[in-house]
Amino acid sequence: MIDPINYLLIAITACCFGLLVGFQVTHIYYCRKLTKLAKRSVNTGTIAPILVELEAGGQSE
Repeated sequence: MIDPINYLLIAITACCFGLLVGFQVTHIYYCRKLTKLAKRSVNTGTIAPILVELEAGGQSE
């Protein structure tokens, strides 16, 4: 049987791993978004896609 202290430690560890996974997923999404903007900027030869994204306030369509 698991005593309450061990149960609490397992719960805290699980929450920490959940937060780490959440940060990793958010980081991957952000990097993909930046890569897409960089490719569009290189293809058009201007920084217009980045400026449009800044004006939109980062809201996705």
